[in-house]
Amino acid sequence: MLVAIILAVILSLLAFTSLVINIIIPSIDLTMYTVIFFAVTIIGWLFISYTLLNKRRRTLFLEKFNKLDRNNDKLHNFFILLDFIEDKEVDMTVVKAALNGIYFSPSSMRKRPEKAKKKELFNLLIEYYLTLTNDKCKNNFIWDFNMNFFTWRWIGLTSCIGIVGIGILSLCYNFVPHPNDVLYTALYFFFGAMIVPLIAKFFGHII
Repeated sequence: MLVAIILAVILSLLAFTSLVINIIIPSIDLTMYTVIFFAVTIIGWLFISYTLLNKRRRTLFLEKFNKLDRNNDKLHNFFILLDFIEDKEVDMTVVKAALNGIYFSPSSMRKRPEKAKKKELFNLLIEYYLTLTNDKCKNNFIWDFNMNFFTWRWIGLTSCIGIVGIGILSLCYNFVPHPNDVLYTALYFFFGAMIVPLIAKFFGHII
């Protein structure tokens, strides 16, 4: 993570340096490089934020899990998966049976749990815990990152694609000779639609 932060800082400095030079010495090529630097920098910082939030999320829930009652029959499958993640459960038959008890678990994970990534399995375990307990897990994260982790991951991906796409289209429209207006309009609508989930989520919390 330290390496990722250092790289993001370097890219940020390059982006702002390129922007200053471009303001002093206007150039089409330099403008495109500046946009690329900023796009990569934004994606880099979003990746770092996502990783840190995800790590904090796992820590928060692990603390909750350690306080649960193992004698609760309702949490039987839950504790089997938790033990599997922590390498305390090695019987794949038991693990498969527990996964089959979770209706929204991926079929590939149910068939080959030993091949599943522990991080993804832990995220699945959190979602299962939330369905069993209705725990709202209030914290200082952005809005409801804990409650809608998979939704936010999808929104972050589509938003990045939409914003970068619109930025590149704007540059190409102004600098590429004889642009096809119909094609550009269609592409603007396409990339604009990618940002709609973020806007909907934002106003869903504000209004």
